[in-house]
Amino acid sequence: MTRRAVSIAFLLLIAAIGVCWVELATPKRDYFIERKGLLVRDDRVVNATGGVVHETLQLESSTGLVVDLRVVRPTADAGRKYPLLLMIGGHRTGKDAVDLVGVPQRIAYAAIDYPYRGSHSLDGFWQSIAAMPKIQDAFLDTPPALSLALDWLLSQPWVDRANVNLVGVSLGFPFAAVAGALDARFTRVFLLHGGGDNLSWVKHAGRRSIDNETLRGIAARGALLLVYGNSFDARTWIPQIAPRPLVIVAAHDDDYVPREAQEPLIEAAQSEFVELVWTEGQHIGPNRQVELQQLLEAVLSRIE
Repeated sequence: MTRRAVSIAFLLLIAAIGVCWVELATPKRDYFIERKGLLVRDDRVVNATGGVVHETLQLESSTGLVVDLRVVRPTADAGRKYPLLLMIGGHRTGKDAVDLVGVPQRIAYAAIDYPYRGSHSLDGFWQSIAAMPKIQDAFLDTPPALSLALDWLLSQPWVDRANVNLVGVSLGFPFAAVAGALDARFTRVFLLHGGGDNLSWVKHAGRRSIDNETLRGIAARGALLLVYGNSFDARTWIPQIAPRPLVIVAAHDDDYVPREAQEPLIEAAQSEFVELVWTEGQHIGPNRQVELQQLLEAVLSRIE
């Protein structure tokens, strides 16, 4: 290969990297709006017992977006309407988050799975690289998935349209911030135990794997770029939720979200439309009942 050919190949490589960087770094607002499409399929399994209705659904939109959803609600009396609480939490909990709220009394609960369609066995480096396109799709599809779920929920006669609440917990925090900002049908948004600064949040998560702070920062920036991190910056989306009320709940001793990532939440609470609530203890977790009860109280006391 001649020197000129090498130079051209190098320039093409740089150009390709630049194009990829621009694509990954550009916020995907239009994609979030257009991807939802129209609801074209709702496969449903219903089980009603003891005054409680359990529904498991798979929804599909005209764009090919597929959403798995669970609903738990009281049996609807004639004409009775219930406040709705739609949740997005940890990726392992997904739609089963409805099991954490106990027996529904006067509220209908719903939760979705992240729309990830790849392998869940990602122990190795190359497995993670191979799964990256599916991971990217799941990140971009989660906000429209919440809105598609809301399409179906609002078509149900038992939903109180004046009391429709979106709750993002932990990993679900940035996705709920996006969906809450773009979909004005959510009358109130709750963002629980998450970070307002994604970079410091991801750097903190990487401390177990990468000791060197400089390398950890580089890795965090690269990871955020790969998953369209600029599209999920809560600092951008939170102001757009107003004038609808936003309730942010942070933990005083959060072992998952560092203080640096909580600082933007304190700043956001300067708005008259944002309420910041502090809970005692650490980050919400599957075996942390005290933290769970505090979050439930923070949410339910503002809905009922």
